[in-house]
Amino acid sequence: MKSLILILLLISSFHFVTSTKRLEDLSEKELRALITIIKEEYSFSVNEKVDYAEDSNENIQVNPNDHVDIQSSNKLNNNIQVDPNDHVDIALWNKLNDQDIKNMPEIKDYADEATATRWLEWYLRVTQRFSQIGNSLEYDYLTNITTENAKKISDQSLLQTPFGRQTLPIAKEFNKYMKNSKNKDLKLIFGRLATGTMSHNDKDVKRVSKLSSDLESIYGTATVCELNDKKTCHTIEPYLERLMETEKDYDRLLWAWKGWHDECGNKVRPVYLEYVDLLNKNVKENGYDSLADNWIEDYEMGNSTEFENTVDQILKDIMPLYTELHAYVRGRLCSMYPNRFDCHGPIPAHLLGNMWAQQWHDRLNDVLPYPDAPPINLTLLLQKKKFSVHDLYTTSEDFFTSIGLYPMTPKFWARSMFEKPKDRDVVCHAAAFDLGYHDDYRAKVCTEVNDDYFYTIHHEMGHIEYYMAYAEGQPFVYRDGANSAFHEAIGDTIGMYAISPAHLVKLGFVDKEAINQHYEINYLMRLALQKVAFAPFAYVMDKYRFLLFRDKIDRKHELNTMWWALRIEHGGIMAAAARTDKVNFDPGAKYHVPSNVPYMRYFLANILQFQFYRGLCRIKGQT
Repeated sequence: MKSLILILLLISSFHFVTSTKRLEDLSEKELRALITIIKEEYSFSVNEKVDYAEDSNENIQVNPNDHVDIQSSNKLNNNIQVDPNDHVDIALWNKLNDQDIKNMPEIKDYADEATATRWLEWYLRVTQRFSQIGNSLEYDYLTNITTENAKKISDQSLLQTPFGRQTLPIAKEFNKYMKNSKNKDLKLIFGRLATGTMSHNDKDVKRVSKLSSDLESIYGTATVCELNDKKTCHTIEPYLERLMETEKDYDRLLWAWKGWHDECGNKVRPVYLEYVDLLNKNVKENGYDSLADNWIEDYEMGNSTEFENTVDQILKDIMPLYTELHAYVRGRLCSMYPNRFDCHGPIPAHLLGNMWAQQWHDRLNDVLPYPDAPPINLTLLLQKKKFSVHDLYTTSEDFFTSIGLYPMTPKFWARSMFEKPKDRDVVCHAAAFDLGYHDDYRAKVCTEVNDDYFYTIHHEMGHIEYYMAYAEGQPFVYRDGANSAFHEAIGDTIGMYAISPAHLVKLGFVDKEAINQHYEINYLMRLALQKVAFAPFAYVMDKYRFLLFRDKIDRKHELNTMWWALRIEHGGIMAAAARTDKVNFDPGAKYHVPSNVPYMRYFLANILQFQFYRGLCRIKGQT
């Protein structure tokens, strides 16, 4: 990291400014003033239309099917034979749980460790089955968005709610005594169980399940149609994401950015706000001040104030480096798009190679410090070598087995979703699943043969390696990451190595002689565009939601403006088009908001992965 700082300081002498704003956090008064400025300069009436250049609707020169020899996931899955009956039998599992629940062990003394152990064994047996059912239903819904599959999730949620209501008070009572136990397992497990939440209103439980499914459906099915061809419409993956990564035309990028944020974010808005209100109601009934505090507790990094002070300081430590990177990239973009935006202010969000401007590495070729030593175009190389989707996964698996880790299981190959199906709606956002039953691990990726998916597959398979590691010898209650940030950091550590010059040389993708100082500096620039640029975005994702959960955002007058005030304050990124608080909800255009996935895990993982990487290098004697 020290080398990266020196490189970027040499590259640029610009200053990151949003009206020469200092690096410290804005006071609440200053933040409100920034919101007012955004409203005045970047807002527009609800009925106002944005005009584009006449040729802005020309089709981008990226064919979503332009990769070479892609093997269909159906063919791949059919090559692997697994027992079709070796899966979670939902009806049987619920029947077994119904019988077990009726036979809860008698509790005479909450301070007795033998009693606590018996009760815990009973509780975990039931909970494990419910977990397996939930994982199975979730995967089925995300890979086949139907009303029927959504109803199955809702019905299951209602079915197992009474068990939670029965056991949560008992777990909390046990915890009062076990927190001082010398038995570390009882102390830890009951401590975790006591932090659970449970709604006492069946109507709320059913509604939350319905809203959650609706939000996933909105994101998975939203489309943006061509301006002059309303019959040609595109989902976020693969078309719109790939367009943002490869297109250079300002207006075409603007069309895609505005279209997605309008079609997804605006539709998410009313559903998400109701959803958040119900979740907040639930956690408050369970003793939390807000959903923010419930999320923060998962990290086990102190109370909310201590945790937020820690992440605030981490961001401040990164900001000097980010400032130089931002200024350098802004200068290059100003040269590419003259008179399109203020070259001394925030960068429009659609110009950075990503729909959410969260990572900028797909603009690497436009900002290379040394054009004489361009990094390998991995996408073209993979296509030239006629890599199939299957080849991407086996290449990743080969890496893991080469370092003594696990091969993927037959169920992984037989039951994963490797490509976007044509016969149904799915949520394409890449994810890895541990169904928790008989080595059933799966990936859900709308894979294409390109550099980003090369990284993503290593990342997701890294999650699965972690699943396998703690499934071996660990009881159900401990089959989880140290915290959610550790899980992401392991995947990112692997992904970072997968695209490193050393690994690409080992794969035969790059000649060792080509790796000179200029090549390495260009590679470090790519890493900065991917990792350093990500930090402010990841921070704002939860900074904004924490404010929303704590009722510190005026929903009528600043619901969307607050998002952009924070993006400008912490990252120097502005909305690509005029926005309004009346209808827009741009945070909702990012998967993790409608899916209600906490994002501080990614912010912390962005730091942890370098610590993991350093540790691995030291083990290998490379310091």
